[in-house]
Amino acid sequence: MSEALAMMPQRTGYLQAMPAKAVFSLSLFDSFIDYTDRKETTIKGYCTCIKQFIKWLDANNIYQPERNHIKAYRDYLAGSNLSTGTQAQYLRAVKHFFKWTAAEGLYPNVAENIHGAKVKNDCHKKDALPRNSVEPIAKKIDRSNEAGCRLYAIYLLCVKCGLRTIEINRADVGDIKVIDGDHYLYVQPKGHDSKDSPKYLFPEVRVAIDDYLKIRTEKVTPRSPLFTSTSNRKGHDKNGNPTSRIATTTISTQLKSLLVDNGFDSDRLTAHSLRATAATTAFEAGLTLFEVQQLMGHCDPATTEIYIKDQNQLSIEKKGRTAIDKYLKGELHNDILPELEAELFAMTTEQQKALLAQIRAEKARGKE
Repeated sequence: MSEALAMMPQRTGYLQAMPAKAVFSLSLFDSFIDYTDRKETTIKGYCTCIKQFIKWLDANNIYQPERNHIKAYRDYLAGSNLSTGTQAQYLRAVKHFFKWTAAEGLYPNVAENIHGAKVKNDCHKKDALPRNSVEPIAKKIDRSNEAGCRLYAIYLLCVKCGLRTIEINRADVGDIKVIDGDHYLYVQPKGHDSKDSPKYLFPEVRVAIDDYLKIRTEKVTPRSPLFTSTSNRKGHDKNGNPTSRIATTTISTQLKSLLVDNGFDSDRLTAHSLRATAATTAFEAGLTLFEVQQLMGHCDPATTEIYIKDQNQLSIEKKGRTAIDKYLKGELHNDILPELEAELFAMTTEQQKALLAQIRAEKARGKE
């Protein structure tokens, strides 16, 4: 039995009491896993979701699930403390399972066309840091010890190189390559099977990593993890050197604490906010949407747009509301002639943008 199947509950009530034709048996679930043909981490995700569903069936003495049972399960998830994203994930796994049973002629698709919690795909849940806060935060990190040097290097990799915590976790010392005199860290992005994505290490980041590696207590080799744990070093290589790789949870927790210590205490500001900061800063610095997409390693440009859209939305929101307040108080005057104002409001957004571009071009020519 695979490691993923080992996660399934060995229940004495529900699984053993089911009639012979029922589909929820470990052997059939094994076939379902083979059908999905996914990575082990994805399979574990399916197991977690299905396990939750089986527990609910067992608690409600349901041995032959019907459509009304799937709806009841959906409502049960909606009433739990789970986030909408997790609810959707749990229900999606159940729907995928029943779609498979129906396709194989094993059990009807009782979950077909049942909709759960809606998750807005265009709503990025983490904010970027204000641009003027990035350097002050870096300067406040105490680099007098190994843990401090490690945190400083990780912070720069996230906020300036846009790395994910999982990419930092997977990185080895030997993944740093020198090409034409420049240093690159080859990382394994989310969804990739190998370390095939180079991230340029400009001097500040490279020096931070070098300083950390120099202060590390154990011997460092090309096969050593780039960042190791300072509190749990139980793993050792054949030469007896500690090799405990830093966990993604440790990275996230320490970066979150760093933000809180610097006055950024918000549930919308996490370790991932540093990656968002890298994306929005790149766009503000003049890179095109395509270039930012390539820089961040997004498969879908829509993902890149989420970062940029949210940041622009906040800027427009603040500017617009402030203008309304000042105008109502008489502090802001509209010098546009009434007839031109009416014509302006009749224009489409694209026409207004074209007009503004024309005005800027004329002003630029006037300065020449």
